[in-house]
Amino acid sequence: MSRPFPILVLALDEPKRALALGGVLARLLQEVPNAAVTLVTRSDSAALFADFSHIETIIPFDSAVVSVAGLKLWWRLRQREWGLLLDTGPTLWSRFLSAKTRAIAPGHHADEHPVVTASHLLKLDAPELPWLHVAEARAVGAASFLEDTAGEEGPLLAIAPGARWQGAQWPAERFSVLATRLMNEDGPLKGARLLILGNEGDREAATALRMAAPKARVIELTGKLDPLTAYACLRQADVFIGNDDIWLHLAAAANVLSFGLYGPSDDRVEAPLGNNVHILRTPRHFEEIRAQDPNLDQALCHMLDLSLNRVYEAVQTTLTT
Repeated sequence: MSRPFPILVLALDEPKRALALGGVLARLLQEVPNAAVTLVTRSDSAALFADFSHIETIIPFDSAVVSVAGLKLWWRLRQREWGLLLDTGPTLWSRFLSAKTRAIAPGHHADEHPVVTASHLLKLDAPELPWLHVAEARAVGAASFLEDTAGEEGPLLAIAPGARWQGAQWPAERFSVLATRLMNEDGPLKGARLLILGNEGDREAATALRMAAPKARVIELTGKLDPLTAYACLRQADVFIGNDDIWLHLAAAANVLSFGLYGPSDDRVEAPLGNNVHILRTPRHFEEIRAQDPNLDQALCHMLDLSLNRVYEAVQTTLTT
């Protein structure tokens, strides 16, 4: 039996950026069967990789690298000689850790998509699109959530109407009208079931959307699922629509036909990559919005000029061609 090949992955990224590692980790585990991976990432990102059975250790870390906690973790990591060190940061730690092979991100890669960065670091021929492992027990649990519409048939339309801040949130009432138009008698998703996703803080946005379909055809899971279980549910969806948030990235990773609504985000480096991803942004470019709101923190909704008709027509056209 071959000796384990120790791999250290440092990725202190928010979930939607850490998700970029999904395909890369799967590729590593495929090409290095004896890989023993240690992943250091933020606690909210760590949950995404809980079902990667071949990851030896996941270390959630939310403190600053330069801190007492950071020093303790660095000391722990330096006790081992790593076969491969992959650092997507880069972090200060990687300068002082021993590794036979080092794949360290340059300090000026902010304008590069994280999927592209990770793939380049490992010298892959093409970007490795994200996807996540789902354990059998989690898949069964996800199926039970979707049984709320038992006896109902039709496609599954998933919508996440919330956003990380109000400036990036398309108005909730537009999501409601959009869902109604898509699901009505002459819509392209006639008779669909509606799956509503989001964080606990998205409940207000979900309230209006809940009224878009008969109660028997609505699966309301706002605030009820961790991201990996939501991913397991999204694998059963036919269409996803949402703002620039983790749910959009999960849908793209699940290879669902996805429509991402963008305004105060740079979709060139922040939108998910995938074969079924469609990005619909406001008529204004990101730079124009940034000029109006330099720190992207003003109490303004930058999504108002993305019209309901434009989103509906984009979804309808894609579904009917």
